Amino acid sequence: MNYQVPMQEVSAVVALAGCEPEEHFVYLAPYSDLRDGPETMTDYLNGRRRRFFPMVAAGVAKMVNRDQILWLRYEKLAELDPDATLIERMTIVELTDGSRIEGTIPFDRPREQARVSDVLNDANEGFIRLDDEEETYFINKDFIRLVIPR
Repeated sequence: MNYQVPMQEVSAVVALAGCEPEEHFVYLAPYSDLRDGPETMTDYLNGRRRRFFPMVAAGVAKMVNRDQILWLRYEKLAELDPDATLIERMTIVELTDGSRIEGTIPFDRPREQARVSDVLNDANEGFIRLDDEEETYFINKDFIRLVIPR
């Protein structure tokens, strides 16, 4: 009898505090606790049920502490809901280690909450999404030193 839930294995580059970024395999569930459908990377990182994430790097299984992830870089994601009123803000994010990531922060919010500060101050999400020309980053808000909206 097999009690395993089939997971979707995806490759992502993960930067942990004090370490060089390294390719990891992340395992997404076939369902989301936050909405209908399969778990997305946003659900995975911003869900409150996990503090440690199972990942595999260089063939070694690890339990990675969410609080130690500076950022996770993933294949460029499609736009959010195509029927949504999508707002994108060009932004430069500087991290506590001095590195900078530049791109757009996409979000679907009512116009009165359509500021970068609303996304940064949203206590329900520990990671923000930022899209550059080729990839999508999920950046841990705890490691953001400053944000420069463009």
